[in-house]
Amino acid sequence: MKKVKLLLVLMMSYGIVNAQADSSVNKNPLKADTIIISSDSVNIGNNTISADTITIGNIIIVKGSGNKTIKMENNRNPVITVDQDSIQIGRYKVVIDENSHTRFNKGWIKGDIDGVKIYKSPKALRNVRTNWFSFDLGYANFQDNSPTIYYLQAPSSIMPPSGIGADNLKLINGKSSNFNLWIVQQKVNLYKNKLNLKYGVGFEMFNFRLEQPVSFRNDLPNKMILDNISFSKNKLFAKYLTVPFQLNFKSDPKSNKSFYMSAGMSAGYLVDARNKQKSNERGKQKYDGNFNLNNWRFATIGELGVGGIRLYGSYGLTNLFEKSINRIEFHPYTIGLRFSNF
Repeated sequence: MKKVKLLLVLMMSYGIVNAQADSSVNKNPLKADTIIISSDSVNIGNNTISADTITIGNIIIVKGSGNKTIKMENNRNPVITVDQDSIQIGRYKVVIDENSHTRFNKGWIKGDIDGVKIYKSPKALRNVRTNWFSFDLGYANFQDNSPTIYYLQAPSSIMPPSGIGADNLKLINGKSSNFNLWIVQQKVNLYKNKLNLKYGVGFEMFNFRLEQPVSFRNDLPNKMILDNISFSKNKLFAKYLTVPFQLNFKSDPKSNKSFYMSAGMSAGYLVDARNKQKSNERGKQKYDGNFNLNNWRFATIGELGVGGIRLYGSYGLTNLFEKSINRIEFHPYTIGLRFSNF
């Protein structure tokens, strides 16, 4: 029905234009004998209306078989053809379904033709949008806020309870990393899809590469000890189930190349910790445990970018360790690339 209405509008427009163009030539009124009615058609002068054809001057509108195709012809040359899943205007065809039987016949060229481009309007943005699976890859380290001197009950003893100080836990800067896997994220529109509330759930994973041979064991009284061998690899791994909340701004919600910024906070819970070591004396070893790590992680988070280039960062507000046990205060921070356009 919509196709028929469209063609009738085109037909009427063409008729009005022709009528104006010919008004100076043909000013005679329509005569009664110019109307001919038969069993299957009506002729009005040079115009004909039949069961499947309308002829107006040199314009012919033809209904195809099966009520699926409508053609508008000019001197028997197709001008507009409307099919069930395509529309052809002159030499150009727009198809809805790439698998359509009307897609491209022999001689058709796919893509731009003679510089003519076909633009698709963007989808209307929804108030709630969902994105599945994105990830971050970046650099990790921590800020050392530990006190410079540890006091015990005995005045002469200036050592932490574990026998290990903050200096023993320095990292190899170039080899400590952060990897995050965000399972699902959502945005809720707050203002014109430019200002949004962004939240989700995923896993934050930290790999802290230690300089010194510190070993983490759950069966030790203070969970860590300075070992007596040299490790070629000594890594403390921590994994958190994290829920981030951010206030998000995007300058052009319908463009993938616009300015993008988010800021907020995250809350995480420790779900796995591991000390992975490699040495000539012991080979490869892995030990699981919580190692007096803080079960909760709260952090400030943010992201900044233009288009598909996105930077992210986080700063831990809570201590990496249980401060009451180890008297060591580390606040992890990260910076890296976010592989997501959401």
